[in-house]
Parts: sequence; C-alpha cells; structure tokens
Amino acid sequence: MEEEGAEAAPCGRWELVWPAHMRLPPMTVALRIPIPEAPGEVLVAALAERGFDAFARENGELIAYGPAVAWDDDARAAVTGWLAAHGYPTHVDVTEIAPENWNARWEASIAPVVAGPFIVAPTWAEPDDADGRIVLRVDPKMSFGTGHHPSTRLALALLAPRVSPGDRVLDVGTGTGVLAFGALKLGAATAIGCDIDHWAVPNAAECAALNGVEDRFEVRLGDLEEVPETGFDLVLANIIRSVLVPMLPELAARTRPGGTVVLAGLLTIERDRVRAAATAAGLSLIEEAEEAEWWACALERVKDEG
Repeated sequence: MEEEGAEAAPCGRWELVWPAHMRLPPMTVALRIPIPEAPGEVLVAALAERGFDAFARENGELIAYGPAVAWDDDARAAVTGWLAAHGYPTHVDVTEIAPENWNARWEASIAPVVAGPFIVAPTWAEPDDADGRIVLRVDPKMSFGTGHHPSTRLALALLAPRVSPGDRVLDVGTGTGVLAFGALKLGAATAIGCDIDHWAVPNAAECAALNGVEDRFEVRLGDLEEVPETGFDLVLANIIRSVLVPMLPELAARTRPGGTVVLAGLLTIERDRVRAAATAAGLSLIEEAEEAEWWACALERVKDEG
C-alpha cells in the first residue's frame, strides 16, 4: 500500500460522482470504507491496481466496486493494515451485487455539463443554453466518458485549441468516444478509437452516430497493438497512470513529429513522474491544467533533428 501523498495510479477511468453506470462482472462486491476524500485517493489507487474498476463517494465513505475475486485475503490485509497504520477505522463493509446494467437508474440523475468549448449531454437532456458551445451527444450506457469527471473535462479543454482541419486523431481508451468526437466536431478529418473494454466498442459506435460522425470515426477492440498506423496529428489518452506511463513511447511513435499528445486521468501528485516519462519518450510539455486533484497536459512530439 502506498503512503498518503505518494505518487499513485488514480481512478481516472471512472466517474467518481456516478456509481450507477459501471460495468459489472458476473459477481461484484462493493466495499464501503469510512475515510476522507484526500487519503481515500491512496486507497483508490491501490484498489485500482488490484482490479477494482469503479469508485464513488457517499456519506463520507469511499465505495469501491470490483470483481469478488479481487477482494482476497491479501487485498483485505493490505487495506485494513493501511487504515490501521493511519488511524482510520479498519472495518470494511462488503456487499455482493448481482449483475445489472444500472443505466436506467442513472439516466434520471445525469445532466448536460460544460467542458471547455463543449457541452456534453445525453440525448434525454437538452442543454438549457448552449451559449455558442458545441454539443457532444453521449449516451454512456456502461462506458466511461460523460464529461462529469474532471479528467474528461480537462482533456476536452486541452484538445480544443490544438485541432486543425484535416487532422488525423487517435483516441486511446476511447470509452464513449467523447474526446474523439470533440476533435471531429472541430474539423479533424478522421479519428480512430481503441479500448480494451468490450462495452466501449458498440457504445462508441452508437455515440458516433448520435454526433453525425460515424463516417469519420472507427472504433477497435483492443490496445495499441490494434492500431499499427502512425503519423497521427493528435493523440488522446485518458487512462490511469500505471497503464499510461509504460505506453508513452508507443503514443509518441504514433504521433507525427510536431504533433500533439493530450494526457488525462492523472492526479496532481503524479505530475512530475509523468512529465519525466514523457520527456524520456520525446514529448515536450506545451500546456497543463488542473481541476481539484486531477491533472492533464498537452505535449508536443519533438521534431526529428535535421
């Protein structure tokens, strides 16, 4: 278990506010841990590494959802040991949850949200006043990317000024495809999205049609190995740090010299580690942004010498 304040992988792939649209495996457990938000991020990081894939806060508790097999004796000992060492109650309430798509219940609570020059909205909620912003339609079902998480908003804001007409875009960990759609709406010619989540492929394809970009967007199931193409003008990745950092050389290799890579899904405490890894991969910082404890950045692939 990492110490409080240490650099750790965040839960950047999940909507912390909305526990209702997570993907549930055949047997899921919900852990309820009474702990304040800031130190709770350390537990989020550790549990994410162990396979827990959705998190929420409710009534002063951290709620972690994951496969029942992930809550084994080792995980239980690590969590309770960390809680005891830092003076928090060691009781963890564990509830088994039957498989269910929570989308219908969640739909009633989600509303349009502003993200940079965009408004991200589901089809069942009409924005009251777009105020000149571009509306991105996303019905998330069981995939990540509604605009309600700071990492999505930060990524949309950072990509917006860096899209040029005719750009080729790659969106790694595409989820609903919302980042790719933002780039396409701003004039990019084509976008490829890839995701290891089986739910993401049909969901992103449906959302592409909602935004009228289905003829310019392609979604592939799998990781970067499913995208052998290179020379992208803009590469987007909103993924947890433990996955993102080892991927940086491959992201750089798929970006044209002088092209842009936008990274999100990261905590502010991870900034220095990610910046160092990006520099080593040949990526130079252009801009960075924060919201609450979340951090994102835009990087330029260093042009080849000569």
